[in-house]
Amino acid sequence: MFVGWIRKNSLEKDLEDLSAKVLLDKLSILKAMEDDESLCYGIYDGTKLSGILTAINLEKTLLINNFVYLSNVNKTIRERIISLFFKNITTNKTILFLAKTDEIDIFKSFDFLEFGKFLKATYKGGAVFNFTNAMSKYISNENYLPIIKQVDFLAFNEDRVDFITKNAKQSSLLLSTKFGYQHSYALDKAIIKISPWIMDIEAFDDAEKLLRGVIYHRGLKILITFIPADVPDIVELYESYNFKFESGYKLLYKNEKPNINIEMIYGF
Repeated sequence: MFVGWIRKNSLEKDLEDLSAKVLLDKLSILKAMEDDESLCYGIYDGTKLSGILTAINLEKTLLINNFVYLSNVNKTIRERIISLFFKNITTNKTILFLAKTDEIDIFKSFDFLEFGKFLKATYKGGAVFNFTNAMSKYISNENYLPIIKQVDFLAFNEDRVDFITKNAKQSSLLLSTKFGYQHSYALDKAIIKISPWIMDIEAFDDAEKLLRGVIYHRGLKILITFIPADVPDIVELYESYNFKFESGYKLLYKNEKPNINIEMIYGF
């Protein structure tokens, strides 16, 4: 297998073919390429794209936002693409990555450390509740930009407004209250991802309204997100609406430890 720069001339077709075999966020990959091609790498089996790694520069951090590959991409090949990525970056910024179980040891071999445990939360229907017009109006605050700027900064200690708004998609649904915001979007025809979803500390009533809102608008499809495993109130909220959990995910960092308030993250 070849590991190297992404082949731009066939990228959209390559992503379409890859998405038929593995779940990926095509639009975020394309936007990462637009922002900085030097942070994007591919794994090719002959002419076929078999894996991809992309990252985006934020104010204080570098976020690896896609690391997707087929089952035939072994550990050695995964190590090669990560190694190539690090050979070509010169930043001293904190680097973040949400790793699944079989990736954690690989990234730790590149000096990543554990910041926190996460659960993959999945909804496939089953929650029953009332959703009123009053609630709909309460969570459809159109003046969401100041909320994002204020609440998101408190959670991540950096300005991420440009990143959040740039990554808005045609399928995006952005709900907000005075105490937080929630972004969800389609990964494909059947799956909706809730990311990011950030709430002020102890804004549990508003968080529940936003969860009801996304289920009301999106609940005929599968909903997925990633939540901090060690924040009981967040876990219990999802559990009460019939989400199922998969453990083994960890938020990893390299270089300086980030100043993230994990109790504000309702969807990573």
